[in-house]
Amino acid sequence: MLAPMLPRLGSSKLISTWIWITIGASVAAALSGGLLNGAALVPARVWRGEVWRLVTWVFIEPGALALILTCASIYRFGGELAPRWGDRRLRRFVIQTLGGAAAATALLGLISAEVWRTHYLGGWAVCDVLVIAWARQYPDSVLVVHGLQLHGRNLTTAVIAITCVYALFAGPLAMAPELLACVAAYSYPGSWLARRP
Repeated sequence: MLAPMLPRLGSSKLISTWIWITIGASVAAALSGGLLNGAALVPARVWRGEVWRLVTWVFIEPGALALILTCASIYRFGGELAPRWGDRRLRRFVIQTLGGAAAATALLGLISAEVWRTHYLGGWAVCDVLVIAWARQYPDSVLVVHGLQLHGRNLTTAVIAITCVYALFAGPLAMAPELLACVAAYSYPGSWLARRP
């Protein structure tokens, strides 16, 4: 079974707003640099009272290619989940998975000096949770990537495997939010994913 057609931009207020905030915040960060430092997830700064970082880290991308890939993932995967789940349910899923990953990373910072001082940005984690959610929602749909056909069931495994392999080279602590986001999206209760809004 083939995946549904691509959504129209603007068909979901959440998706459109999310893309525009990500583009605006990333461009502002690229131009100023200060926004990048003030919005990144840094456990040491979270524990000093800068709790907004638990949210803002997902909206900043440091490079053009990463920004394009993140926005394309939000548009493609979030855009297909939004009509099926509704904006409210998709927002709740994203807050729970990415917010949970950010909170767990901040807690991990209490026991790891490396995590404590690392600056994390969320594009990779955003892509991971959306692709995993899409794959779990549409297990029989096919995603074609460079000629390789992945069914939803295999796509979850592929996303987690790619993130884990990257973590082997970058270091698992350097990829803590991404790994935790994968765990959160993978372990999200299936009954919550199956329900319609």
